[in-house]
Amino acid sequence: MRRLVLLAALLLAACSGEPSEGDMRKLVEAHTRRTLERQGNATFRGFDNFRKQGCVEAKPKGGPIESGQHDCYYAATFVPQPGQPPLTVNGKGRFRHTDKGITFEDLGAQPR
Repeated sequence: MRRLVLLAALLLAACSGEPSEGDMRKLVEAHTRRTLERQGNATFRGFDNFRKQGCVEAKPKGGPIESGQHDCYYAATFVPQPGQPPLTVNGKGRFRHTDKGITFEDLGAQPR
């Protein structure tokens, strides 16, 4: 019975369409890497810590909720430059399921 409940929970999570924490981390890291490289900082390798805080279905301005889009909140910790203290950022991003996989749009981040 316990296995059946666990299986049902996993299936419901998979049906929600929300990106997994691993998918989010991969996409946000790639975006952060590109942004820092454009600013002349090519030392970013990845986050020291990343935590998915939750997602809601995305609602475009003035329109209905669109299937396959989620606005998700996360906390990411990394060292911006060698020798500097770690920085934790609370961020929000829009994740969309497309034919080519999941895409990420940065909706803003706040240092903590």
